[in-house]
Amino acid sequence: MLAAAGEVVAARGADATRFTDVSAATGVGVSTLQYYFGTREDMLIAVFRHAAERDFALVGERLATLTDPWERLLAIATHLGNDTTWRLWVESWRWASRDAEVRADVLRDYTRWRELLAGNITTGDPMRTARQILALIDGLALPVVLGDPAIDRAAARDLLEDALARLLGRPAAL
Repeated sequence: MLAAAGEVVAARGADATRFTDVSAATGVGVSTLQYYFGTREDMLIAVFRHAAERDFALVGERLATLTDPWERLLAIATHLGNDTTWRLWVESWRWASRDAEVRADVLRDYTRWRELLAGNITTGDPMRTARQILALIDGLALPVVLGDPAIDRAAARDLLEDALARLLGRPAAL
């Protein structure tokens, strides 16, 4: 149900998402949603948390199949997700700028991403490099979500891989 609600939030935006929209998408009655979540804001927070945990789980599954540090780092950094994932992240950033609870969640997630990245960096200052990578990922997310023709998902991945190689002193793919 939270995944379907996430689709609604991604399509309509958090500010425009109502219980009736989620009810229509999930088949769960409005009264049931209100009973379970209490408020629309609590439902949105649950959607954001679910999306974040899903991303961490997907990356964790991928990492379980990899042993090479470079491949592991690429798997983390290039987990750009689908349009729904990025739209939810953008909505959570917007919401976090106004809501202390969501802000705490987003900042906690940033810490988790930095630690996950840093744990797979074997040269230099791993945490500094992890911060740089995360900033680059965030910088690429918005043009991808907005549909910028100069930076589609493939271009974003290429730019990210090139930057990672440069940051880590590896030969960049041309």
